[in-house]
Amino acid sequence: MKFLGLNDFQFKDQRVLLRLDLNAPIKDGAVTNDERLIRSLPTINHILNNEGKLIVISHLGRPKENGELQPDFSLSPVVKRLEQLLNRSINLITDINNIPSIQTGEMIILENVRFLEGEKSNDPELSKKLANIADIFVMDAFATSHREHSSTTGVIGFSEKACAGFLLEEEINALSKLTLKNKGGSLAVLGGAKISTKLDLINSLCDKMDTVILGGGIANTCLLAQGFPVGDSLVEESMLKEALELSKKSNVIIPRIVVTAKNQQKEGSIKHVDHVEEDESIFDIAPESFKEHQDIFDAAKTILWNGPMGLFEESAFSGGTVQVAKMIVSSKGFSVAGGGDTISAASKAGVLDKLDYVSTAGGAFLEFIEGRKLPSLEALQLKLVK
Repeated sequence: MKFLGLNDFQFKDQRVLLRLDLNAPIKDGAVTNDERLIRSLPTINHILNNEGKLIVISHLGRPKENGELQPDFSLSPVVKRLEQLLNRSINLITDINNIPSIQTGEMIILENVRFLEGEKSNDPELSKKLANIADIFVMDAFATSHREHSSTTGVIGFSEKACAGFLLEEEINALSKLTLKNKGGSLAVLGGAKISTKLDLINSLCDKMDTVILGGGIANTCLLAQGFPVGDSLVEESMLKEALELSKKSNVIIPRIVVTAKNQQKEGSIKHVDHVEEDESIFDIAPESFKEHQDIFDAAKTILWNGPMGLFEESAFSGGTVQVAKMIVSSKGFSVAGGGDTISAASKAGVLDKLDYVSTAGGAFLEFIEGRKLPSLEALQLKLVK
């Protein structure tokens, strides 16, 4: 997969529109995990050090696309953290139609691009407006490259010059190597809340990987589909048919020893899924469940990890996620983790720097592994041809 990169352009005195993925978790007005910000720094510094005039755009969460500022989804906390990381002041601009002049080596950040009407529908007028802001467009948000949005795909077509940033190139290179290693002894560990958002990807990985272990709300829905009592657990009742079919696959493992409680504030109890009571919820997979499959982890040549095994944010329900994280890094297999929650979980488990590669992406990461075409990457490739 080839496209133009940062080293193919001169940035001196050029206005550069840089699409980053700064969709970091925010709590009490502060960034709680800055991994995505840190991974964006090489591209930011390259453009600034080469005297470009930098305009950064990113999304944060899922606000209403109504053209109005929504404080809960403002990039303000992200800007504050970037100011600390870069040791420079950064202006946050709220009006895309009134962008101030920018000095050489200076950067500004536009407010959440998902506030703009037409972003998610890839509206040509918005795409054109974004392209006209700058002389060069740089796509460095691999995590959003599977989205055909104005700021990720449409803008590329209308930009005179467009290229990939360092992080996007790094992701593609690492994941391309991974897809070549999926021959024998491959394991996928998949968690998260919903089957509906990952069903096609899970099924594809079931066909591609030797073993798939499921956790989180995905596992809860599969357990309910199999007839186990899950009480008040997070499930998708509309997906029970699909979950049952998934559960029947010979290489799918759904752990049966879980951690339950009557609410998130209560202490958890370890029990078999046969004994979950009506007023309880499954909040985690018990660590013992993974220890039963130690041999699979030991034999794995390739391990994919995407999604926590339970409510890992609460210490009482983080044991399953921590256990699987430690087993992954203890394996001799080539380990790759991806997704915002996965990054947070790996950090909490103390294994972030022990994984062979950590992708900043979730959906894009899995779709690339599956072999799907990602709109932003295709647009960049077309730019190279032209």
